[in-house]
Amino acid sequence: MHARPNHSRNFDMARAWDRASAVYLARRDRSCDTVTYGALAPGEAELKLLGDLRERRVLDIGCGGGHNAVACARAGAEVTGLDVSAAQLAHARQLAARHAVDITWLQADAAAADQPVAPGWDLILAIHSLSYVQDLAAVLAACRRLLAADGRLVISLDHPLRDCFLDEDDGDLSAFPVRDYFDRSPVMWRFAADLPMQTAHLPISGWFQCLHEAKLVITQMLEPPVPPDVRDDLWPLDSPLAPLRALPHTLILVAAPA
Repeated sequence: MHARPNHSRNFDMARAWDRASAVYLARRDRSCDTVTYGALAPGEAELKLLGDLRERRVLDIGCGGGHNAVACARAGAEVTGLDVSAAQLAHARQLAARHAVDITWLQADAAAADQPVAPGWDLILAIHSLSYVQDLAAVLAACRRLLAADGRLVISLDHPLRDCFLDEDDGDLSAFPVRDYFDRSPVMWRFAADLPMQTAHLPISGWFQCLHEAKLVITQMLEPPVPPDVRDDLWPLDSPLAPLRALPHTLILVAAPA
């Protein structure tokens, strides 16, 4: 049984991210001191998933504006950042120059990540990127081919349960579920009124199955709570959205070659 998510093949993800890049970076721009796993998750300083990165080969798939790639390079890693969006990569290059780190940047579809780069990577990061790919099976297969025998793939994404509370009509979260957790149709939402975006949705079991089919074994699964200061700012106790405080909002999976 294949667990692949449904994704509209007519949606131009590269164009969508080129258009949304400025808005996204204005909202999400963050420090390059450490790797982050998303706006609603603790960072590497707390989770400590990566270990010592000195002289490690790191591939950042869906690197976006380059923050995590730069953080890895500053920690002593040899880093390549790959993204489908030219606009995101333009920002990433500027960020690397500002921090005086040497990073290889590639514009490519993640499903073909193993074509422009050689295998043998110690670490592949996919931080809030795999929900945006058109062919998840192909991307995971490429990651499997690229990893060293003792390498790791670290995936971070919006928790599938969170998707159930996203009102696609207005793009905001609801205090109650508005979507079937088991519905694998894409989630349609907007960065802004004229910036549509599409993300894939899979239940957690679907992610396990996709990784299994790619001959990758999950070695860690985390559902970290939202940092208290972020949680209190977004959903105060007296807010109608206070029930969202009790939900996991980020899913982190660490996988290794089977």
